[in-house]
Amino acid sequence: MNFKLISCEVFKRELLDCIYKTKNSIDAEFIAKGIHDLHREGMQKRIVKSIQQADEKGFDAILLGYGLCNTWIYGLCAKKTPLVIPRSHDCIGILMGSKRKYLDYFFNNPGTYFQSVGWMENTENDESIKKKSLQRLYGMDIPKDELIANYGEKNAQYLIDAMVQTKHYSNIVFIETGIDPKGLYSKRVQEKAINKRWSFDKVTGSKKLLQKLINGNWPNSEFLYIQPGSVVQQSIDDDLIHAVPGPASV
Repeated sequence: MNFKLISCEVFKRELLDCIYKTKNSIDAEFIAKGIHDLHREGMQKRIVKSIQQADEKGFDAILLGYGLCNTWIYGLCAKKTPLVIPRSHDCIGILMGSKRKYLDYFFNNPGTYFQSVGWMENTENDESIKKKSLQRLYGMDIPKDELIANYGEKNAQYLIDAMVQTKHYSNIVFIETGIDPKGLYSKRVQEKAINKRWSFDKVTGSKKLLQKLINGNWPNSEFLYIQPGSVVQQSIDDDLIHAVPGPASV
């Protein structure tokens, strides 16, 4: 089979390993993680651009290495080529190997901040994304010295504390997917936990969902297969999303 893969760069290392192991032909494209910092429409527009380009090239299917992040996929329509996406809330569930494992950990360990090799390797956004990001839109990227100059030191610190995205976390978890054999990334996460006075945990993740995606093994319980002419909608059950015939919003 001949597939186009369009994926968040967070999965790049895991997916390259999966591609090496598959018999299928994979044309892989990895998109900057930073598009998650755009509003929903901005993220959707960027991914759809790549889908439209691939749609004209006769692939058997277009594989989407994304979760439901920012609900970007709602309203997406398959045109000429079927689309396939994991049924997962976000990348964490995909890296853990199932949405159930992720939800069980999430609800049993509130206040948890998740990290993986891909997240740690792709932390900086390029300037084109920064200009459109929600952080810039709401002034969350203003340097501390500029805040102090404008508001005074006490007020500046209050604003910084209010804007810090990790202020409600107390636990940090490293998801081990087999691509950190020397434990270097895990050690960095543990050091971050010590510095922030958070608890640290390491969980065993899995490339299972990503390998299935690449291999063309798409059970309905784990993947949504979107036929040409079908539109993705939110589902209120454990499926998370479903596809229905109809006109697309994108």
